[in-house]
Amino acid sequence: MSKTFTEVFNEIKANVTTSKSGKPVKSFSRSDFDRMAKAYLNTPDYVIEAAGTKGGEMVKKNIEPVKAFRGMIQRILIEFGVDKQEAATILDGSKEIKNVDGIYELCSELVYQYMNAGKKFDFITKEDFAGSLTLKEIGEAVSEHKDIRTGEKFKVSKKAHKVLDKKSKTPKWLKARVK
Repeated sequence: MSKTFTEVFNEIKANVTTSKSGKPVKSFSRSDFDRMAKAYLNTPDYVIEAAGTKGGEMVKKNIEPVKAFRGMIQRILIEFGVDKQEAATILDGSKEIKNVDGIYELCSELVYQYMNAGKKFDFITKEDFAGSLTLKEIGEAVSEHKDIRTGEKFKVSKKAHKVLDKKSKTPKWLKARVK
């Protein structure tokens, strides 16, 4: 059996390097992403705690994303003619998902295209996190710069492009007015 999501998460977190100033170096590793995705999809009992407010108070809600994903796969298998009992084995974790090819591309492109359609992507709010992403259109521009070593001035032209715009603030339940 493969490692659980928590085991892989802790391994990856333990291997984050730090800069000379002691800050973590945030880098992307496709192999780490794939290892984490595989472990995640093979931990069917994984539960996340979403947070929100009700009546001004923070409330938590348990969500089982892997169970929901495996349920989607089960329905697809049944639609393709697999016996219901055999398809149900995907739910209990007895069937391991061995290949996660395409998961990164699927996640990345789905979020990108959703934002490219003019929508805001909200992450599931956690007890200590609230955040969203949008795409921002940047027009053509020419800017002037100065080489600090030589003092030479030069211009840089940038064509129209998109940048990621993030919005992340302290969740309401973690803020209090101080006198």
